Amino acid sequence: MKIKLILLFSILAFVLSMPFIFNKSVTITDPHKLDADDNFIINEWVEPRESAAPDWNYNLKPVKVSDRVWCFFGTLEMPTKENAGDMSNSCYIKGDDSWIAWDSGPSYNFAKQAYAAMSKIANLPVKTVIVSHEHDDHWLGNNYYKQVHGAEIIGTPSINVNYHKGDQTRMVKTLYQDAIRGTELVPVDKSFKETTKFTVSGVNLEYVHVGYAHSEDDWFLYLPDDKVVLVADVVMNGRVTSNRDGIVIGQIEALKAIKSRDWNHLVPGHGFVTDKTAADESIQYFDLTKKRVLQAVEDGVKADDITKTVTLEEFRDKDLYYTLSAQNVFRAYEELEMYSGDDDEK
Repeated sequence: MKIKLILLFSILAFVLSMPFIFNKSVTITDPHKLDADDNFIINEWVEPRESAAPDWNYNLKPVKVSDRVWCFFGTLEMPTKENAGDMSNSCYIKGDDSWIAWDSGPSYNFAKQAYAAMSKIANLPVKTVIVSHEHDDHWLGNNYYKQVHGAEIIGTPSINVNYHKGDQTRMVKTLYQDAIRGTELVPVDKSFKETTKFTVSGVNLEYVHVGYAHSEDDWFLYLPDDKVVLVADVVMNGRVTSNRDGIVIGQIEALKAIKSRDWNHLVPGHGFVTDKTAADESIQYFDLTKKRVLQAVEDGVKADDITKTVTLEEFRDKDLYYTLSAQNVFRAYEELEMYSGDDDEK
């Protein structure tokens, strides 16, 4: 009798849970509770951190990288309310009659203040914004340029697939209203499937597709006449990268594509080194990660012990080593455990 009651209650519980498993018969009053596949996002919504304070002052100072490229360099940290999300690098390229923005930063206010700083150098509108990848610290300023300048947004199609108006991104959840105020998610206007060359305001550009590397879909921007390459998070220096959404093999291939171009200046997604050595740390980090994880797999090291075996001590003095390196190694193990590349690559 006891077994029958348990079975009966189990069946009843399953029936009652059916709407929540399949989601289709539940009335949704808050669309942001659903992901792109109409599944519930459990504990996803974060109440906005209200603030009556004036808009956050990012105190932005552009750094001249080449004759027509200026960049804003963020801190070597994770996004916090203390840095207001200013932890990635974004750039301006001076065209004949307009600015071209590369990665618009973490908020509407950031983009607005970046433009105010750049307009002192040349009072030109921003008619084109080019985005490197879908991580929100690189493009949440897009709606400033769209709403104020009528700019065309060029970027990865994954932004339109994975983000929608009203969604709460990582930055929106983290920052206070004085920083994120006015920020809205806007779609990309134009995207490409493959590497594309085009000219904007007299500037020759090559928008290079490297695919699944640091994120689901990464691109970098090459200025052949200026010998400048803007690579975003495929390269970081001064800190350990976050490979939470990336793959080691993809990163290595992307770095090869970057090295194949003729450049004198490289602007990373995070970090301050922009000379010919700018990519060296990333190249070493991913080469060592691949080599050592593959060796550990060959030696029979199991998942539970991989972060004890592969520690990448060479990067212990870099920012975010203790926060990110172990999880990078574990993710690399998951990727490379069944890797079938050439034996001499180990």
